[in-house]
Amino acid sequence: MASFKIICFSSLKKSQRLSVVFLFCFLLAGCIGPVTRSAPQDPQGWGELVEGVRSFEAGRYIEARRRSLNIIESYPGSPLLGEAQWLLAKSYDATGEKEAAIRELRLYLRNYPNSTHEEEAHAYLFRLAQADPKTIAITWAPASGRGLEEALRRFKKWGANAVILPVVDNSIGRGGLFFNSPGAPVSSDRVGEWAETAHRMGYRMIAQVPLREIRWATLLHPEWRDQKFDPKRGTVQPIEKLDLFHPEVREMILRMYRDLGAYPIDGIYIEDLSYPAEEGWSPSAIRLYEGLFFEPLGPNDLLEVRGGLNTDGRGRTERAPQFWHWVGWRSRHMTDLLKELQGVVHSVHPGVEWGIALPEMLVTQPMRGLEENSLDLLDLKRAPTDFYLFASTPGSLGTQTLVERLSRYHIQPQEVWLHQRASGTASPSEMGGFSFRGLLLVTP
Repeated sequence: MASFKIICFSSLKKSQRLSVVFLFCFLLAGCIGPVTRSAPQDPQGWGELVEGVRSFEAGRYIEARRRSLNIIESYPGSPLLGEAQWLLAKSYDATGEKEAAIRELRLYLRNYPNSTHEEEAHAYLFRLAQADPKTIAITWAPASGRGLEEALRRFKKWGANAVILPVVDNSIGRGGLFFNSPGAPVSSDRVGEWAETAHRMGYRMIAQVPLREIRWATLLHPEWRDQKFDPKRGTVQPIEKLDLFHPEVREMILRMYRDLGAYPIDGIYIEDLSYPAEEGWSPSAIRLYEGLFFEPLGPNDLLEVRGGLNTDGRGRTERAPQFWHWVGWRSRHMTDLLKELQGVVHSVHPGVEWGIALPEMLVTQPMRGLEENSLDLLDLKRAPTDFYLFASTPGSLGTQTLVERLSRYHIQPQEVWLHQRASGTASPSEMGGFSFRGLLLVTP
């Protein structure tokens, strides 16, 4: 009978142990077949989601909705469920199914807090979950490098339903209009085309039109330029802004706005309705003022800031009484011009809405607002305005305080748009709590 010995591994010499290990590995390798990598699987609907997103971006919203519902129903527990529900909510909104979109948005915000789409979802709800229609506006410019249709398709993810477009070309070295108006150079007649594109994609088109900064006008007509006082030199110098007190400038602007009103736009938005104290010292303005008040006018004395002491011993600064006559008169002049512009536009297009951008200080510090901008909010209300736009910036008023201050001027939240200029300002959800009429988002 054969006999064998069991040799303890630990009793072997080091060289013998290494030989045994190598032999074992060699024999083991011969027993194991080649390792194969299995083909990628799609157990959680990734391919379905990709196709759904492509369908949505191509405007096939019903197909996008079908694919997102299929992911939710077929892949419970999938990490893609949040994206599928977000796509579902947007698809419902795009097809006009408001209640279904609101339901899915609320479910999304509840199920996926702090998601990457949180602010967008709040913006959707701001617009949808109100009794009256809300506006979510985005700005677009021809020089942005992105075509309008492509940009509007991209903006849909923010719930946008209005686009603000500049209709005056103020490019350096050139200038003109993006619509036809006799006597004005035309860069290209695009407003009608833009309005058609916006309407086809479910947007309202709001034309952004300047009052004072119209480059082609100051280049072709240097005599139309405004004049600014330089306190260091004690002189006035022409600047590249229009003199709104010049009768020919007034006539040109009225004609330009009337011609714009003939296009199928939905609204007009004015951003530069103000006159800093150092500007507006043209001969036309001085003649008009002196003809009304029968008192001489000069910037050296009028803009002088006088010092003094309050009863508590603290220093104070004062303006001459005539200064307040001057800025108050200019505020009334701007309001009268605004009313004229509204009249000529409504004569050809009665349905156009009007909006004006205003600095927040008109509400928070009305005297300073009048001093620095020649604007009085109470006087501006003489020109019927559909919405007032206030910028929301870091350190500005909270929405609750803004609502309270506006109520003193009999301005309701339903008449107000807020401009979210930067991150860290009021969120769409906070704004929606006060039923503001609209929100102008930071362009993504």
